[in-house]
Amino acid sequence: MAAELIDGKAISQAILDEVKSRIEEGGVVPHLVAVQVGEDPASMFYVRNQKKKAEAVGIRYTLRQLSESISQNELVEEIKKLNDDPDVTGIILQMPLPKGMDRRAVQRTIDYRKDVEGITPTSLGLLLQDRPALVPCTARGAVELLEWVMEKTNDKIEGKDCVIVGRSEIVGKPIAMLMLSMKRSATVTVCHSRTKNLPDKVASADVLFAAVGKPQIIKGEWVKRGAIVIDVGINRVPVLDENGNPVLNEKGKPKYKTIGDVEFEVASERAAWITPVPGGVGPMTTAILMRNTLEAALRLKGV
Repeated sequence: MAAELIDGKAISQAILDEVKSRIEEGGVVPHLVAVQVGEDPASMFYVRNQKKKAEAVGIRYTLRQLSESISQNELVEEIKKLNDDPDVTGIILQMPLPKGMDRRAVQRTIDYRKDVEGITPTSLGLLLQDRPALVPCTARGAVELLEWVMEKTNDKIEGKDCVIVGRSEIVGKPIAMLMLSMKRSATVTVCHSRTKNLPDKVASADVLFAAVGKPQIIKGEWVKRGAIVIDVGINRVPVLDENGNPVLNEKGKPKYKTIGDVEFEVASERAAWITPVPGGVGPMTTAILMRNTLEAALRLKGV
């Protein structure tokens, strides 16, 4: 029996609708400032998407575009100005930074009260202490998709065996902390590139979070029957024909498709619930960013 799909698009839209409604009713207009150094094409794409979503829900969005030649100290000073500006309620630092800059050193300059990405040491420390304020967006979005399934099936997370494949500081580790929290009380195993017997670990999971960033590294046959699979991976790979050759578009360039970290076709025949890629966790990241921005503004304004 094929798994039920977890519709991240619909769930994220419900979050955006709620954010818009709260802004309209609350009288607080958040002001999110994105800081971008240089003009990385992928970063520019994300900026345009953020701006569109922010304006759709009533959040003021400002892009602070800085020259790629800026020094790290100058960038830090720009962020400190935003920290001190009472009109700014949220700050997001776009990646990547120019070669030679210390990403963590710059990020920790952000006032944790305006840290809408949840990536400063204070934000992550509060999460570790089970006192989360602003949580990394993708991690929070992935867990909320699981909570949506629990509500739909009248089930609970408590006691479930949860396996997370991936240990990044903005996805894998925060998911682990969220799942270990007193609110959820899952039993958590975190796997990574040096994990032995990964198929066995995956096969033990009632709930599987795949967050590696490697296409279809999790084979579908590893997935436990009846498991819930949250695939965080977003990988662009070439489309191949039946002979394994790249399929070309009308301009003679290779076609690409987006796939996850899980072998979807096989996994969806074993899992009870699974996120599609695209359309699963991806839309949740921006929706949670908008909600974090609202929550930061409400706290700063004392509402």
